[in-house]
Formats: sequence, structure tokens, C-alpha cells
Amino acid sequence: MFLSIRMVANLNSCSMQDGTRPKIVGFGTFRLDLTAGELCVDGHRIRLQEQPFQLLKMLVERPGEVVTRDEIRAQLWPAGTVVEFDRSINAAVKKLRIALKDSAEEPRYVETMARRGYRFVAAVQRLDGTPELRRPRRRLVWLTAAISIVSMGLVLWILNTRTKTGETELTPVPLTSYPGGEWHPSFSPDGNEVAFAWRRPEQDHSDIYVKLVGASEPTRLTNGPADNYGPAWAPDGRSIAFLRKLSDARSGVFLISPIGGPERKLGELHLGAYGSAVDWHPSGKWLIVTDRSSAEESPGLFSLALENGEKRRLTSPPPNTFGDQEGVVSPGGEALVFVRNSSENRWDLYLVALSDGFTLKGEPRLITLESTFSYTPAWMPDGRTIVFSSGSPHAPTLYRMSFSRPGWRAGKPQRLVFAGVGARDPVVSKQGRLAYSTSTIDANIWRLELNNGYQAVKPPEKVIASTHLDHTPQYSPDGRRIAFASNRSGSHEIWMSNSDGSGIVQLTFFRGSGYTANPHWSADGRQIYFGSTAEGQYAAYVISSEGGQPKRLGSETPESWSRDGKWVYFHHGGEIWKRSAAGGSRIQITRRGGHQELESPDGRLLYYLKEDEEFTSLWKVPVEGGQEVQILPSVCCQNFAVADQGIYFVPDGRPEGHSSVHFLSFATGKVTRVAALADWAAYGLSVSPDGRWLLYSQYEPKGSDLWMVENFR
Repeated sequence: MFLSIRMVANLNSCSMQDGTRPKIVGFGTFRLDLTAGELCVDGHRIRLQEQPFQLLKMLVERPGEVVTRDEIRAQLWPAGTVVEFDRSINAAVKKLRIALKDSAEEPRYVETMARRGYRFVAAVQRLDGTPELRRPRRRLVWLTAAISIVSMGLVLWILNTRTKTGETELTPVPLTSYPGGEWHPSFSPDGNEVAFAWRRPEQDHSDIYVKLVGASEPTRLTNGPADNYGPAWAPDGRSIAFLRKLSDARSGVFLISPIGGPERKLGELHLGAYGSAVDWHPSGKWLIVTDRSSAEESPGLFSLALENGEKRRLTSPPPNTFGDQEGVVSPGGEALVFVRNSSENRWDLYLVALSDGFTLKGEPRLITLESTFSYTPAWMPDGRTIVFSSGSPHAPTLYRMSFSRPGWRAGKPQRLVFAGVGARDPVVSKQGRLAYSTSTIDANIWRLELNNGYQAVKPPEKVIASTHLDHTPQYSPDGRRIAFASNRSGSHEIWMSNSDGSGIVQLTFFRGSGYTANPHWSADGRQIYFGSTAEGQYAAYVISSEGGQPKRLGSETPESWSRDGKWVYFHHGGEIWKRSAAGGSRIQITRRGGHQELESPDGRLLYYLKEDEEFTSLWKVPVEGGQEVQILPSVCCQNFAVADQGIYFVPDGRPEGHSSVHFLSFATGKVTRVAALADWAAYGLSVSPDGRWLLYSQYEPKGSDLWMVENFR
């Protein structure tokens, strides 16, 4: 039986040299189309000359192997070519490293093998679905195939039997059911107690609590007005580590006894509420935290020594990414799994092996490809399996993934059906107890009748609602229709309705776990542009407003139009550009960053958003480029809409405890509060063309509970 299973595994292992050659591959944050000759990072195409591209193609087709300089010379320069080969090869390698932002001294991708050639050291994943089967020797084809069929049938029968018997026995039961929300469970070493964060309905912050499994009343450990979250029980059971938000730009790491008492501050992190938790090294000597050395850096993982509070960097995410977080170490201290936010719309799990001294062995390797949002990983006691959340960030579920040794080769993720939708924050005790939190996000679209920039007279009315997420509404240019995003069908799609919310129809049918949102209309109202991760990487799409098949677009996708319809504005390389709607060269507008641009009514200015350390602010710039001026210090959830007489926007609502709509008058420059919202604003703000109505999306109150499953192996 063991021999047969190994044969099946060998037949399905990947090989870049055998079988069909790959067409599209991925490594790090890069995507390489070998057929089209395109190298992209986060949806943006990188210009690469022919010889550096051919060199990259040779390397990724043979990852981990040395490609000799003689092989490179023969491939790049046909026989009879007269050229100084060594200098030309060096120049091609240098250009390739510049494109990949790689270093010869500390290579992440291309490693120099002295006097021999070069080697591609990063993990390479196929993204095109081409076959990856090894070819067995010809004389053993029929024997191997027969054994494989029988073995595969037996394996599937065993797995099916386990699923039918095992999963039906795994029944979740409530671990907490308090009002408000409970998150971030962490078991004591003996598995009999659980620490968690709880935000009561009457509070605007969460505190750390501990309770016995099976008991009803918890013990409160922290007090005060600050947010306390992410508890992690120490391996020796004597203390619980947790995070406390000190400001929008700083968090503190603290220790407290499970029975309460004074806290011990271990250090500060140069981040606000970034990363949901801390984790312990099994030795109890270090904590794993998310931090950065300066505001310009992407956050990475650090070890924090309990003895002296010293921090040491563990991971260095690539530039222009959102950083690393949620690092967890295997029970034996042999591997580290963490979340890397390669872009706003992609969260992946990475794994890297560890040495005995808690240092990294090699470069982190991507282990998830099937979903664009994978996060909150947790190790099982065997040290060879992880449980994690995956799917839509608004309605994820739990998966498990096992690794084979040596090499920490990742298997295919298996969905834990019993967990249902909205499951996240898994943790597994040594005794086989699985705990996790469940919550789904509900937001509805409301309509407010405006009063020429003054306080609204009539209360808002709900026009588009479900028990799921309805958000990012946008009026059509004629004001008769609304495009919006929703996951009411079970997946995130683009929908459309009449202006009063009636006649709702679904436009896209991506299905799956991708995230699709942010529709905006073409100037003539015939097309709707939107963004989606339905095919893995975030990309822009367009679909007819009458329905049909959506079309994937390139990187310079229109995001807004000029008032006369002659220019289109788009976001590229962190800046705002424009080009003629009829085609032609692009023109750069901003020089210091910007996105989500809208033109002024007179067509002379462009209003846009910029991110800084704490807030999103609103800026303006002439449509031909020039001086960039901040006009509003705070805009929440990208919510602003340009009307004829001014700008409607939602500022940061934390000082008030809820969101509100404000109006900035073009004539006077004064800001007036138009309406207070009943709860927090979600994403999306749109003014009807006649200026009478304002659409916005608002979150509905929902709690979060902890659940537990016994005998989870």
C-alpha cells in the first residue's frame, strides 16, 4: 500500500524539464508570460529587453539548477555572432536584476555561481494549468498506469471514508456567545482554558479575557480605554502576550498573568493595529511580531526577545508591498509560516525553514495559490499541518494544508466544511481542540436626499439591502441606474438596479472566492469598469451595462473620465495619468502619489486621494499637472463625491464613534455636516447627476462568537 501511494505521488509531482513546458509562471510578486514575453508585478507590466527576457526564461524553466554561461551564450547569440560574450552576458544579468529589484550580494531570484553561471533560487509556480506529470519509463507505462489507477481508487476510497466518518463526527459547539464580538482565541498549554479579545456592545475597544472551557463567565485581564487584542498563551502557561494600540502609528507588546495582575511592557511597534496577533517561539525565549524600522519600509516580521526586549528582523518583504504579518512557528521550531500582503487585493501564505538559533534557512516560499486572500495560519500539534482562513475577506472559511518532509512541500488545501462561512482566527491545542471565530460582514446601500450642501431635512432610506455585503454604489451618467458590488449570491460580483433600488440584476458570474468591487461607468453609460481577483491576481475588467461576458483589460484601465468625455484618467505606478479617449500617449498628472481621481465640474482640477501614516487625505491638482494641494485631512473608506457646488465626503469618524456625511463648498471653502449615519460607513459614495440624491454604504451591527471542535486531528 505504501509503495502504491508513493507511485501515485511521484506521477503527480511537478517538473519543469519533463512534460509540457509552462506558459505562465509566478515567483515572488512577479508573473511571467513566457509566450507573450511579458513580465508583470501586481498587474503592472515591466519593460524588459529581449536578451534579459530570454535569460530569465532559461532560468525559470530550470529553477534551482545552474545555467552555465556557455548555455546562455549559445541561446542568446546564434553561431557566427561577433560580440564580447562575457561583457554582454554580464550586461543582460545586470538589466534582469534591475527589473527584478534583485541584488547580486543578497540574491532573492538570480544567484551567481562563480566561474560557472547563474541559478534561479526563488520558488517558481505554474499559473497556466498546463500538465505537470513526470513521464515514466516507456517499458513501465502500462504497469505503472494500472498500479496508479488501482492505488488512486483505494486512496480516494480511504479519503472519502475519512471525510464521511470524520467530518460528521466533528461538530462545532459554541465556546462563547456573549453580546458584542469575541476574536483571537488562544488555548492554554493544557487546553482547558482559552484567552480571547472581547469588545462589549457598550465599549469602543476590546479587552483580553480568559475562561475555562465549559464555564460560562470569563475573567477580565485588561482595563482601560485602549484596544487590547491578539492574545497568545506562553508555552509554559505562566503568561499571556497581547498587543495594545497606543496610537494610530504605534502599538505596544505586553505580558500579563492568566489570573490577572500588573502588566509588563516588552516593547513598542511602529505600527497601529497591524497584524492581528503575536506568536511565541516554542522555546518561550522570543515573540514573533510585525514591525518596521521606518515609515518608508514595508512591515516585516521581527523576533522580540523576552530577556532584554531586543528586536531582530526575520523577513524583508519586497519593495512596494504591504508587508508581512501573522507569523507562526511550528511546534518543533523548524518552520515559520506567515502572511505576505503583496498588494491590497492579495494575501498569501509563505513558509521558510528555521535553524536552531531562530534564523531563517533560505528564502520564504509561496505555499498558497488558489485564493487571493489566505491569512490567520495556525499550526497543528503534529508540526506538519496548518489550518488557515481563506476565501473572500468578508466571508472566509477554514482550510487545512499538510507538508511533506524533507523540503516542506505543501499539499493541496482541504476545506473544513463544518466551519461554515465567516470562519477565521483558528487555533489548535496540543490535545486536539480547534477553536475559531465566526463573523460575516453585512453592509447595505442607503439613499439620502440632499439639501444643497446644508443639513439634510429628511432621514436616509435603505434602497439596496441583503444579509450580505452590498457596497461601492455608483450612479450611471443619466442617473437612472446604479451599479454596485455584492456577495449576496455567495461570491463577490457586480450587480445593477434601477435608481430606486428596484429591478436588481446580476451582471458578472465569476463565482469562486475572488473579490470583485468598485464599478464605475463609462462616460456614455454603455460600459462598466471594475476590479476583480477572480483569476488570481488583481486585474481590471469591463462589461457591457446590458450584461454579457466581462473582458480583462491591461494596466492602463480607465478609472474616471473628463467632464467632456475626451480624456480618461487612470492609476499607474502609484501616480495618476491621463490620455485621450481616442488613444495616444499618456500624460503624467501627479508626482507624489495619488489614486481614485475625479474631475471638477468646470474640468480644470482633479481631486484625488493620498495615503499617509495615519489617514487618507483629499488633494487637488490642475488637470494638466502642477501644484498638488491638500484640501481635506481625512476621508474615510475612499468616500468622496464631486458635485456641482462642492464635495461630499465622509471623514474619519473615530472621534464621534460613528460616521457622518459632510460637504465642502467650492464657493466658501467651509465644511458643513450634512447628516449623521446610524453606524460606520462602508465603501462607496455617489451623487446623482441632478444633485438631488447621495448614495452611501453602511455597515450593519453584527457580532462575532468563538466556536470549538473536539478531537480535531
